[in-house]
Amino acid sequence: MTDAAVPLELVGLDAAAEAVYRGLLARGGGTADDVTAAFGLGTGAAVALLERLHHSGLLSRRSSGEYLTVDPRHALRALVESRERQLAAIRDATGPLGALFDEARRSSAGEPATRTISGPEEVGDCYYRLHQAATYEICGLARPPFLFAPNGPLDEAAVRRGVRVRVVYAAASFDEDGGGQELGSLVSRGEEARVVSSLPVKLTMADRSAAMVSLSLGPDSTDTLYTEAPPLLEALTELFERYWAGAAPLAGPGAQQPPAPQPCPPGDPGDPVREPTDEERNLLALFAAGVKDDAIARQFGVSTRTLRRRIQDLYTELGTTNRFGAGVAAARRNWV
Repeated sequence: MTDAAVPLELVGLDAAAEAVYRGLLARGGGTADDVTAAFGLGTGAAVALLERLHHSGLLSRRSSGEYLTVDPRHALRALVESRERQLAAIRDATGPLGALFDEARRSSAGEPATRTISGPEEVGDCYYRLHQAATYEICGLARPPFLFAPNGPLDEAAVRRGVRVRVVYAAASFDEDGGGQELGSLVSRGEEARVVSSLPVKLTMADRSAAMVSLSLGPDSTDTLYTEAPPLLEALTELFERYWAGAAPLAGPGAQQPPAPQPCPPGDPGDPVREPTDEERNLLALFAAGVKDDAIARQFGVSTRTLRRRIQDLYTELGTTNRFGAGVAAARRNWV
């Protein structure tokens, strides 16, 4: 980054103040008349701007009315430290302010620990707050119809702040009308994704302390159960973990690619000679969930013909001619 790209507005300098400050830095200082002549400002505006820079500690002022620049390595560092203290004070205030928010919500709405919500706006607001409140874990069971895009910005933001995000997707999620998410996007930013043939409900749960569960799977219904009740959360946690344990994992893109395929020695097809590629892992996972070839091709961004050629290559590698045989051979190699 060059000095011209430094965002000085982050320490309180707007574009006009930054332009004058850089001009004064280049000449070591100046007077209000200098600023007026150089930048076409009125005398009053020039004096006001110079005083702002002076109070920010970026300029010193002489009794003669001349302003001298202060070494920015010290002056800007002081401004940054001041801004950091202000931000820290705001961060410290979020706890008490959040307590006020919770108390107001409890007293004004009298919301029970478990309630039914409906309507896209109310459900969306609850979903947003649930994901924003997560501090260490988000768990989900995802299946169409989708009210929100799978692996949306909320999940990506959660991963960036250190929240573990685990989602089990139903095979129908990969159908053209099931949500249209790309395979790679599921895990490209840290989400842990697995796939199963079907799911009975849609679920999202934050920190095992609050959850949303679909009450209807119809395309025109948004009825959702929201709960903070510990017994129900315990049951939902067990439901999620059961599906998670039985689901096939999807591999993430960008991982280091293993060596090129090497056939197993004749007569010993179960002897693992290499690790599977991410593509092979994902093909096997989607096979196990019963996802159709056309849907898999869309997730890989290739034509169905190209996908079937890759599937044949995988069958050849595993010494089989069908999905079931591929699953058995892959299990013998510990690929799944």
